[in-house]
Amino acid sequence: MATRSDFILSCTVDFPDDVSHGSYTLKLLDEMMVQIKSMGVSRIYWLYYGDINQNSYWAGNLFQHRLMTYGPQTIDRIGEPLKAAVPIAHKYGMEIYGVLKPYNTGASGSYPEGSALANATSLKRIGGTLWQAIPFIQSHPEVRLKRRPVEIPDTLNSTTIKKIRLVKSDSSPTRITRNHLQIWTSQENWKYTHKDNLNFTIKDAVEPAPSEICDYYGNLITAKAAPVRTLTIEGLDLRDKYILVTTDFNDGNGDFSNTGIGMIEAFGDDSSPLPIEVATLSTVWNGPRDFRTGGLEFDSGFGTLAVTLDNNNQKQEGIDEWESHQRGGVIAFALGKNDYLPSTPCEIYPGVRKLWAGWVDRILDTGVDGIDIRISHHGSIVDEPLAYGFNEPILAEFSQRFGAEPSHSYEDIRRLATIRGDHYTNFFRETSRKTRERGKKMQFHLHTEAFHSKPVHGQVIGFPPNIFFDWKLWIDEGLVDGITFRTSWFEGWEDPPQGEPNRQQLSRSLGDPVAREALKYANQAEVPVYLNRYISRAVGNDEYVADLNKVYRDPRFSGFDIYEWASLAHSNPDGTLLEPILDGIQKIRSQTHKLGFT
Repeated sequence: MATRSDFILSCTVDFPDDVSHGSYTLKLLDEMMVQIKSMGVSRIYWLYYGDINQNSYWAGNLFQHRLMTYGPQTIDRIGEPLKAAVPIAHKYGMEIYGVLKPYNTGASGSYPEGSALANATSLKRIGGTLWQAIPFIQSHPEVRLKRRPVEIPDTLNSTTIKKIRLVKSDSSPTRITRNHLQIWTSQENWKYTHKDNLNFTIKDAVEPAPSEICDYYGNLITAKAAPVRTLTIEGLDLRDKYILVTTDFNDGNGDFSNTGIGMIEAFGDDSSPLPIEVATLSTVWNGPRDFRTGGLEFDSGFGTLAVTLDNNNQKQEGIDEWESHQRGGVIAFALGKNDYLPSTPCEIYPGVRKLWAGWVDRILDTGVDGIDIRISHHGSIVDEPLAYGFNEPILAEFSQRFGAEPSHSYEDIRRLATIRGDHYTNFFRETSRKTRERGKKMQFHLHTEAFHSKPVHGQVIGFPPNIFFDWKLWIDEGLVDGITFRTSWFEGWEDPPQGEPNRQQLSRSLGDPVAREALKYANQAEVPVYLNRYISRAVGNDEYVADLNKVYRDPRFSGFDIYEWASLAHSNPDGTLLEPILDGIQKIRSQTHKLGFT
């Protein structure tokens, strides 16, 4: 194991987060490196997002996106960011690794159909248009991870909704009556209209739950066949594409709770529920949303969050994007299912492997000291991620190996995941070979939260689903020189943003069985392990520096990665000044000084 003199303090820079706040020049990039160095950092991890040449096969376009307010101006000033950062990091005696997220070919958020941005990309989803995807994935949408075949009636698009059933998580009484319920509709998921002349009835009953419901955190909300209260809305004749149910309550004292995807069923003329995608006021991207003046995000990835139907649905002043992530007040649906994950490619396609290989070459060409492969990304955030990964070439290879298409059994899904994992491992081997041939170091993110055999929804939505990442084999084959050890769920959401950190506490996250096993395995192989930990989003600054101290004294770790720089300082709009965020830099610098880093 490494001695403490070999302990590496690092910092990750995810540059799109930086240019969303202010512009950068080479001079300000230099000042960034000075500030990072002052905390005792000796290594930087810098995320790479593709060629800035939009005509390139390997083009990325995140810096050109409208949400990256100062992206285009920054690119004009400094060129490709990783290439600009490498010589400056070296100037101050720091290593710099390029971090590649191979599955990150776009985001999962969408603009509503009826909005002015409905043509932002060529990729359509139920509810609207994907708001960002690289040129390659827009030109080749068929390489995205595909949904398992689902039975969709040929007449679905012309089906009239005759009945809606609302399902509560338990059988306790509800304050909702016929007089409280409202139905709003839209043809474009934009500026919904109240249907105030409907002559419907409501049947209040206690029935067996149609299925088991677990929430985002894996908690059992309702056991299958357990008694639950249902409100069945009958006498409908709804033909609009998007249908929303809400109430006239304007307080936060609601009692009708469930997850979004467990709360509603829609019916046509027969008794079988129709296939639907749902939306609440919870949203990952572009929140808060208002159905009266805008649209909702369907299949958002937060459909497993518990929400309450009879809470206030009005737009609330002063609510920020993070606070809007978990909001009830409405439940909406549209018929059908999305055929593909928003922007997650499948590793079996030659064109995808060409894309990845070219990105590796371009990262190495910048002069980095190493490369780090990270599988987490923003393109697989949907309500049912485990329904995807069933592309035709994968199914064909499965049939060739096992004589039939995969069933729904755990064993068959594991076999399919292993096939996909074999293709990814081939990419990983080739990347390791290239990197070592250039005298550089090879590293990967070991995501213990996603490497569970049966991860809960919140652990898997930031990852390509139904694939086995054979990290032990990578270690056994000697393919890696280090491991970025990450236990954090998607965007630090082990706990709700406004909740007390519980699952995020260092002792609990490192006490996870998969985390303990992974640490032991890497330590026995004498592969250095560097803990990557969120600052600000996970725990407060005081707890964060205390955690840094604990990791420094923990012989299982060879380093600590500050994640990320954008949580410590922002550029001002014109790119002339770095403005610290609270006291994060100061507190980290004080702690690392005590430990002898500065």
